[in-house]
This record gives sequence, structure tokens and C-alpha cells, in this order.
Amino acid sequence: MTSISDILESSATLNSGDKTTTVQANRKENSDEYKLVLLLKSTFDKKLFHKDFDTWTIEEQCSWINRNLSKFYPNVPLLEYVPAYFHQPDFDRSSLKVPDWLDMDKYRRGQKFVRENYVPIIIAKLLGLIHVYSLNDGLKPIIIGGHGHTLYLGFKRYQSTIKRIMSWYNGEPWVKGTQAYKDMQATHKMHLMMRKKLCQMDNEQIDAVSKIAEPYCSDREILLEDFATACPFEKLGQRPYIMMSESPYRPKGINNMDLAAVQGAFVGMFLLRPQDIGVHDATDKDIEAFCHMWRCYGYYLGLEDEYNFCRGNFKEMKQRARDFYQHWITPNLKNISPEWEHMTRCIIEPINFYPIIYMPYKTMILIASDLLNLKMSRLYTSLSYSEWITYKVYKFILQHALKLSIIRGLFNKLVIYIFNKAQNYSSEKEAKLQEK
Repeated sequence: MTSISDILESSATLNSGDKTTTVQANRKENSDEYKLVLLLKSTFDKKLFHKDFDTWTIEEQCSWINRNLSKFYPNVPLLEYVPAYFHQPDFDRSSLKVPDWLDMDKYRRGQKFVRENYVPIIIAKLLGLIHVYSLNDGLKPIIIGGHGHTLYLGFKRYQSTIKRIMSWYNGEPWVKGTQAYKDMQATHKMHLMMRKKLCQMDNEQIDAVSKIAEPYCSDREILLEDFATACPFEKLGQRPYIMMSESPYRPKGINNMDLAAVQGAFVGMFLLRPQDIGVHDATDKDIEAFCHMWRCYGYYLGLEDEYNFCRGNFKEMKQRARDFYQHWITPNLKNISPEWEHMTRCIIEPINFYPIIYMPYKTMILIASDLLNLKMSRLYTSLSYSEWITYKVYKFILQHALKLSIIRGLFNKLVIYIFNKAQNYSSEKEAKLQEK
């Protein structure tokens, strides 16, 4: 049986009617793009393709597919993320070159928005990760990296990630020598190292090492039942991500869709449900400015402009976020894996390692589901009294208390205090946390 790599590396003799065309192509250079061709040809009826499709070069085939994706996935928005899944980021992009579209006034306005909204920034990141981890292929590198699969490692990973992102927010990551620049380059290096690691394995090996031997997933059955009932039913063939991620032709490594999905997770609820995550008295221009910051960060991590989630104006980004959550995130929750619950627990439960904070896992899953308009009746009735009280308190703080500028100011100071305190834990305290 001919392997995929054999197909990719060889020249192909293709037949169409009475003519035979030999396509000489650099399969290695175009391997990921060609996997998209193979995926669609192995999945869909031949009649959907152009009659001369098999006579074309790979470049011509890919170009036609990119223009005609709606033939294969009708009524699915954001189809640009199909080819994005098969394109790696531009890891060779200059770390100092400033893109033509960078607007420093907008960037500084975004910085001001961050300084006034620390609580929503933290909450949105936590909830966004709960959502985006439903993209199973994007979760695998996190598990394989081995830096966040226990409660203590999750605590350290989240702590370092927040510290790094806050340095981006407070600086300009394209200015060499600044802390923001160093932290952006550190993230870029981690992505490169992970891509190299993944490319040294085949897909079967990746699947195997991204399984957690004894996952902590005590609530998965309740969650699956609720998600099965609450998530809208979609027509057959309307979930391209599932087709791609479960295909033998899926590419290895970090791709453009991975980066764009993380952007969407971090800015999506600011665009769609700002009041429900604690943003009040902010204009659309303020939120657009915050998204502009993330457009910059995506650019410096190698994300191609055409796939950047934060391109365009506020209205365009809001529609993109709505489509992303409705068609690309919510349906995946019906298929959450044991690893999804384990890894989301390793995000949420370590937040309790910080001083003052009490954050039950089920409470946060319920809030994350509320943002997607999913009625989780079984989860809700399973809450303990303390979890239920905490759920009500969090909802009140986010939706009502943070409307008051004086309360926002107090919470901003509290967030800074909490994170600084955790950064300076003693070795004895760290040892105790590691035992949990």
C-alpha cells in the first residue's frame, strides 16, 4: 500500500479522459497543501471537483480548492481556516519589522483598556482556554509539552504565561531589548521547539503520547450529557475541523489555525459578551483597540495576515467571533475527551493556589457554558452549596459590581497584589503546592 509520504514525494501521473498529464511537483515543499488536496479527494464526491482537476499542478489544485471550499462545506463560515490548518506560521518573519497596518494610537488605547480591566482580562483568558481546548488537535501540543498536566505545573504554566502576556500589554514586543520583546521571542522559540518535536513523530505517535494515562475527569459524563442536549445539532459534513483533525492527512506541528483560534479565545468574549465578563463603560473602539494589540501579537508569532483573527474593524471581528464560537467551538463540546477535562482542571483548580481566590472547577465550566448560551441543567443541579454560592457571587461581580469604577479600581489593585504575592512564594510554600 502506498504511504502518504510516498505520494507526497513522488511525481504523479494523472489521467483525465483521453489525456494523461505528468505533474512534476516538489512534494516536500508543498506537502501540507497537498494533504488538503488528498483530504478533500478522499472525502467528497468526484463530481464536486473541476473536470480537469487531476491534470493540474498542486499549486493550481490548491488555488482552486481555496476558492471553492463552499462547494464542500456549504453554510459553514470562516472557511479560510481550512487552508490555515494546512499552513504553518511564518517562523522566519522579522521580529523587528513593524507591519504597515500597526496603529500606535490604537495600540496605546488598547493598553489603557487593559490597565482598567484586569479582572476581565484574567477571567476571559481562563474561560477562553476552556472553550478553545475543545479543539483536540490544538490541545495535543500542550499535553506533549509536559508543562501543564498536573495542578502544580498548571499553576506554574499559567503564572508564567500571564506574566509574559502582561509584559506584552505593558510594552511593545517589536522593540529590541525590552522585556516585551524578550518575552515575545521566548514564546516564539517555544512554538518552534514544539513544532520541531511534533515533526519528528508521525500522527500515530502524536496521538499516543498526547493521551493521559490516568486523566482526572470525574465530571465528564455529566458534561457530555449536558453538551449533547445543549449544543445545537449540525448537518452532516458541517464540521470541517473534525474532518481535518481526524483525517490521516492532517499536518503535524503548529499551524495558522492554532494561532488564530487562541486569538479568538482571548478576544472573543470581549467582542460578544463584554458585560458578562466584567467589561463596563468601554466603547466598541476600546475593544477594537484591545483586539488590535492581539493582531500585533499574532503577527509577531508568525501568523499570516489573511488568517489573523483580529484583522478588520469591530463589526467584522464581532461577526468572526460569533461564527467561530457557533460553528467551530460549540459543536466540539459534544465530543470532549478525558484529556479536555483533565487539562481544563489543570487550568482552573490551580487558581486556588493564589491567595484569597476561591474558584471551583464546576462553577467556571458553568460560567463558560453560560457565555455560549448552553443550558447545563445536570451540571447546575450537581453543584454543591459552596459551588452554587460562588457561581452567584462571580456572576454578580462580573455583571453588576464591576459597573462601578471604584470597585473596578479596587479589583485591579487586588489582582496585581495577588499575582505579585504568588510570584514571591517561599520555597516551602512551593513545595507544599507541588504535593497537591
